[in-house]
Amino acid sequence: MPRVLLPTIDYPPARGGVARYIGAILKTYPDQVTLLTLKKKLKVGNVVLQFLFRARSYDSIWTHHILPIGTAAMIAKAFTKKPYVVFLHGLDFDLARHHLWKRDVAKRVLQQADRIVTNSEALASEVRAFVQSDRTPIVVYPTLEDQFIEAATAPRKLGEKVNPSLRQGRGADEASIRLLTVARLVERKGHLKVLEALKELPEATYHIVGDGPYFGTIAKAIKDLGLQDRVRISKNVSDEELPDVYREADIFVMPTTKTQTDREGFGIVYLEAQLFGLPVIATRHPGVDEAIRDGEGGLLIGDTPHELVTAIQRLKDPAVRSKFAARGRAWVEREFNREQQMYKLRELL
Repeated sequence: MPRVLLPTIDYPPARGGVARYIGAILKTYPDQVTLLTLKKKLKVGNVVLQFLFRARSYDSIWTHHILPIGTAAMIAKAFTKKPYVVFLHGLDFDLARHHLWKRDVAKRVLQQADRIVTNSEALASEVRAFVQSDRTPIVVYPTLEDQFIEAATAPRKLGEKVNPSLRQGRGADEASIRLLTVARLVERKGHLKVLEALKELPEATYHIVGDGPYFGTIAKAIKDLGLQDRVRISKNVSDEELPDVYREADIFVMPTTKTQTDREGFGIVYLEAQLFGLPVIATRHPGVDEAIRDGEGGLLIGDTPHELVTAIQRLKDPAVRSKFAARGRAWVEREFNREQQMYKLRELL
């Protein structure tokens, strides 16, 4: 049985996208893949020594960090002849190309890799152009966690209570529409765009779930725009509570922005929202358009305030939302379960 060493600085129970992706791999191939946890501040030389020391215990390396762990895998390969596979998630690839010297090293790491795995078709196309190779990366999408799918499909127990702090009450106005964003609080997620849109949507409330360096900026904008009675932020929501967060919303909205050094490579939260029957609104970006089928599970829009407001207004109709919900949920359940995606990695073993 082939033995895989998976060295990483980002691993379960961390809640980030890479950690969850790795968690899905470990759950699918528990007898073949061994996790090697590394400290965040690493030196390439020390990682190479670890690979050389463990050379007899593995047949290949799967790395989710093109730099510097991918560099170490490339160097170790020269001594051990052991192959390595590079998994790319979007932002890591952008950062690796941002500086001239990193760009050259990243290209060599990818050119000498035995295979490359990307989390979207859009990223696969970028990688092919960058590496200048006819080799086609394997596309393995991020997947929903098993327990999350179970929570979405299982009926709520009779008498089961929702955490009051997570409930977005409609107040006296039953016609209000409840918007939701679940994301790290950083600029590219588009929270400020939604806050601006609320000025033209007096019937809408907005629940922001997440934490991050942009918290102060978002909180100030809420106050400056006079939206304290319609917007709230929940910073600490557990995985167990997330299903209730989605159930209490009407529309999931995350109009991301792409910059030179930051972007939304896919967006697992778009899948989560669709799984719970929420139509989603997102900016039309490569990769994101693979997590949402425009006009099916949600709406892909241009990066303009007008299109955002128009999309929300279109989804105010419960009948329209219901059609989106049914199509989006069926597609996500079929295509983004763990077995469906992680099975694609069997050819690497």
